[in-house]
Amino acid sequence: MDTDRTRGFLVPLLIIWLLAALALTIVNRADIAALDLPDTDDAQRLMQVRDWLGGQAWGDVDQHRMNPPAGANMHWSRLVDLPIAGIIALTEPVFGRAVAERIAGTAVPLLALLVTMGAAALAAFRLAERQAAILAAVFIAASGQILSLFKPLRIDHHNWQIAFMLCAVAALADPRRRFSSGVLAGLATVAALVIGLEMLPHLVVVGAILVLGWCREPALGRMLAGYGVALVVGSALAFPAFVPPARWWFAACDAFSPVYAAPLVFGGALAAILPQIDVLTSPLRRAIAAAIGFASVGVAVLVAFPHCAGGPMAMLDPAFLPVLARISEARSIIRYLGTEPETAIAFGLYPFIGIACAFVMLRRADADSRFGWSLVFGLLATTTWLMFLQLRAATGPNALAAIAAAAVTAMLLPRARAIPSTLPRIGATMLVLVGLTSALPMFAALAAKRLGGSGNAAPAAAPLASCTASATLAPLNGVPEGIIADVFDMGPAILVHTPHSVIAGPYHRNAASIADSVRLWRADDEEAKMIATRYGATYVLGCVGTNDLAAAKKEAPGGLWARLEGGEVPAWLEPVPMPKGSPLRLYRIKG
Repeated sequence: MDTDRTRGFLVPLLIIWLLAALALTIVNRADIAALDLPDTDDAQRLMQVRDWLGGQAWGDVDQHRMNPPAGANMHWSRLVDLPIAGIIALTEPVFGRAVAERIAGTAVPLLALLVTMGAAALAAFRLAERQAAILAAVFIAASGQILSLFKPLRIDHHNWQIAFMLCAVAALADPRRRFSSGVLAGLATVAALVIGLEMLPHLVVVGAILVLGWCREPALGRMLAGYGVALVVGSALAFPAFVPPARWWFAACDAFSPVYAAPLVFGGALAAILPQIDVLTSPLRRAIAAAIGFASVGVAVLVAFPHCAGGPMAMLDPAFLPVLARISEARSIIRYLGTEPETAIAFGLYPFIGIACAFVMLRRADADSRFGWSLVFGLLATTTWLMFLQLRAATGPNALAAIAAAAVTAMLLPRARAIPSTLPRIGATMLVLVGLTSALPMFAALAAKRLGGSGNAAPAAAPLASCTASATLAPLNGVPEGIIADVFDMGPAILVHTPHSVIAGPYHRNAASIADSVRLWRADDEEAKMIATRYGATYVLGCVGTNDLAAAKKEAPGGLWARLEGGEVPAWLEPVPMPKGSPLRLYRIKG
């Protein structure tokens, strides 16, 4: 792309991002000031960074103040820690640690948003020119569904995964089919998988579409070769850098490990070699060679690591299954249609608009853009299907949909503005803008809520937010340091805002402690005391209104929490006064 056109695309992008960043910072300023992190994973990420900056080894990502005495076994990547820790290290000498953490917590999600908007805009620019690129940035910035992952203090890894997935799409949308674009796509793929495996299905589809595109169009061979080289080199460098030596031979299904590094290296080598084979002169020969080669890699991985055949959660402890069913973002969007239709519509409608727009653009595509639109369409279709398995998969297709919708909007807006009559012109313009942005899903969601949607999503989240707020947890700093038998969803926030340790947090590798935390509140006196004693707990802490305790009261009317809420305190506990109006219920374990 020439310099003038690039400048015309980049300057509006930066302005849109700056406006979005300013708005998000202003709207969330109270949470930033209080360091009230939006999610348990955001709190746990901050703890991981704090521990590293405090001297914990690079290769040790376990949380030693959770699940005593062993500590909580974690599998999170240090890659996401780097920008957070870097900003804290740079700003702490000037502002102090407390302010530095707030600066990092604000800046890092906004940087991820800039990368996401830039990747979406670049993809739209390459596929549909400058106007579509600007609109793609606007559509990302105007989407509440997308911005929910990029607002200040969202320092967990999901936003970076979306950003790297879109970077891979933008790189492969290059109409010049360059080797370097394939390299960038491969590096983005490796980075996303090093961070976590949530994008694994998406990125497998990206690679498969690239291979299928090469089978039909040999000019894609340069890009495929660059992609393969990047997978090999990137994986070979990332594995020793981000996997501690003690786990090099541990075939983990839920993290970047030999299970995933091996197919990336061998599959990447195959992708780099196939375009160099002269005898593959026809689409059929290329398809046969690719099918045999990549099927062989897949079979070899299944033979070597059969325990991971079921995917990242194949080794999940059965004790965690009841807890998984309680996690809202892990539920299917179909379940939301029955209980919270407004949530299902808000997150689930826009991807279908994107699929329709991508199909329109694919039908109109010229030779240069046909592969790019095939990629967007195929990836949108796949990720939308994944959304029906878990709601957490909805942000990816919403972001991809912005690219396709922006291209169709750029095509239709001039036609709408060319209508001679004023009212029809205004009406057509509004129809295009409302129908092809996230405004339509939001209006539809509001209509569904008014017509009978449950509205349960907000009330369900409010009690947990009040229980994990820094102001709520502050009184715990006034009691001697100890180990808290907690509600597992509160664990990470307790670690961030107090010096205490906790027995559990919502992390699947620690299913036994999670199961104990769940069982504690439903248990009789003898069992509850035994559970708390097993972890050396000093305190028992509940919070009125949390989902798990509400369920405990309903499921076990004679259990610990039901008795405590009814004012019946067992002989082995003594109440610790909390401020008037506090939802916390703290008890010291006697003896």
